[in-house]
Amino acid sequence: MALLQTIDLEDTGIAAEYWRLSHLQADFAAGIVEAQLHGYRDQAARRAGRNPLSRIHFRLPAETLMRDGQISLAAIYAALRDDYRFQDSQDA
Repeated sequence: MALLQTIDLEDTGIAAEYWRLSHLQADFAAGIVEAQLHGYRDQAARRAGRNPLSRIHFRLPAETLMRDGQISLAAIYAALRDDYRFQDSQDA
C-alpha cells in the first residue's frame, strides 16, 4: 500500500509522486505512533530499488489508530491523509 500524491520537494523543481510507509514505531505509554513516509519519483523507481527523494515524519495519537489492541495500517494511511499534503492522495 502507498499513496499517490505529487509533491514538489522544497521548491527544487523535483517532485515525488509515490509515497510509501517505511517506518512505524509505537510508544504505547506515551500514546504516540511515529510514522515515516518515503517519497519516490514514481512506483517504478521504488520497485527498481532507487533511494527515496524525501522523507516525511508524522506523530499520530495511538488511540485513533488502534482497534482491539492492534494498530491498523488502513487507519494509519487514513490518518496520513488528514495531513494537508495528502488530502487529495489516491491509493497506489
